[in-house]
Amino acid sequence: MAPRYFICFLALISLMITNTSAHKACHPDDLKGLYGFKSCIHSDTSGRLSKWKGQDCCNWPGISCHNTTGRVKEIYLPGYYVDGDNESPKIVSSTMSGSISSSISLLTSLEVLNLNKLVGLTGPIPQSIEVLKNLKEIILHTNQLSGAIPECIFTNLTSLTTLNLGNNLLTGGISESIGNLQELKKLTLSNNSLTGTIPHSITKIRSIFGINLDKNQLVGGIQCPSSPGQWPSINYLVLENNRLTGSIPNSVGYLTTLSTLSLSYNQLTGPIPSCLGNIKNLQTLKVNNNQLSIDPISFSRFTELSVLYISQNKIQGPLPACLSSFKYLTNVDVPFKRSASLSIGVHKQ
Repeated sequence: MAPRYFICFLALISLMITNTSAHKACHPDDLKGLYGFKSCIHSDTSGRLSKWKGQDCCNWPGISCHNTTGRVKEIYLPGYYVDGDNESPKIVSSTMSGSISSSISLLTSLEVLNLNKLVGLTGPIPQSIEVLKNLKEIILHTNQLSGAIPECIFTNLTSLTTLNLGNNLLTGGISESIGNLQELKKLTLSNNSLTGTIPHSITKIRSIFGINLDKNQLVGGIQCPSSPGQWPSINYLVLENNRLTGSIPNSVGYLTTLSTLSLSYNQLTGPIPSCLGNIKNLQTLKVNNNQLSIDPISFSRFTELSVLYISQNKIQGPLPACLSSFKYLTNVDVPFKRSASLSIGVHKQ
């Protein structure tokens, strides 16, 4: 009987080894996709990609996999990252040069693509990204990516919660299809060379928390929801350093959760709307370097502000006396820099 039990024991051990080996061997498509990605990176000062060897891609630096399926769910290779153990962690700064391979389309379970601040990534965002319908975060800011933002990002990747393509060399417009991204919370396209208007469909994204489109060449008017409750969680709206025209719409007063409104360095006209006083959470208001006017009476409602930039506008007359009652104001840039009437403890730019 003993030999029979021994044979069963060996069979069980063999089965365990087989299962373990199968678990460690990543899906063939994931391996092909990651090796294809690696082949398009010409230099990596961090040395992380040099450790991409063998079949167990789930243990490679910057790669995370699903516990159940074993498929790759995250590529996390930022330019700044924490290295070392828990007792002596250190922040490492690194760069990569090369392009984003179209082979990432093989990573069909991918949820996070984070390649921020690598500085040396060039070329376009691959069109093949359109098949990655599980993507929730695309974070590619601070590189040298060029070309237009692929239309497929706005039409196919409807699970996105974060889209950060800021600080690149992107051109073209923002597609009207952006309204399809109903799960989107954070949109950052700043510091590119984007042209055209801000699409009206952006007002349909109810989940939006923050929009940053500054330092582009956008024209036309400011897009805001036309009725209350369309952006119920909006915290910041940053549109400065563009070529926007027209007035600040009164509907901005519907954005009752707004903390930061930055519209500086545009070509906006008309009065600073008194409805901004409806926004009790508004702490930062930057509208300097436009062609705006001010109503001192309505301005008295902005008592919660801590940052106020209104210089270089069509503002005449004495500084509104109400500023002295703004108890939270710590940083102010006004057109009356040396006015004796400003008897509040603020930092004047």
